[in-house]
Amino acid sequence: MNATTPHPTHAPAQSASSRPIATRRPASASADGPTWGEMLAQTSPLLAAPAFFGPPIIYVLGPWLLLVLLLIGPLALIFTLLLVTAAAAGLLAVCVAVIASPYLLIRHLHAHRRVRAKLRAPLDLFREHRVSSGRLGSPQPKGMS
Repeated sequence: MNATTPHPTHAPAQSASSRPIATRRPASASADGPTWGEMLAQTSPLLAAPAFFGPPIIYVLGPWLLLVLLLIGPLALIFTLLLVTAAAAGLLAVCVAVIASPYLLIRHLHAHRRVRAKLRAPLDLFREHRVSSGRLGSPQPKGMS
């Protein structure tokens, strides 16, 4: 090494205005921050934690959230109307099922009977028919007697 030239132990000082442009990061593209998908992937196990750790947080905070939202008048009205509509639709579906079930059962049984009859018909074509001895010498066809 050359003993005559001194070696600086620290980098030379630069002014704040002379920073190189290449080292600046654009404000819109931050590589350090997580994306929405990554944050959701980290949060979803917390919401659906197994029951042996205690109840999942959604079961604890869900009713409280519903209670707070029902304190808002218009939302409470809309929620009540939706609940009444869902109950009426469920009751209507049960009534239709009770009324229609006998008709559907009869239709199913008739269709099953027709399918069984169609399956038997081709078997009758290949069955050997016995011919009586009295008709063996008859010149007339079977249906003409």
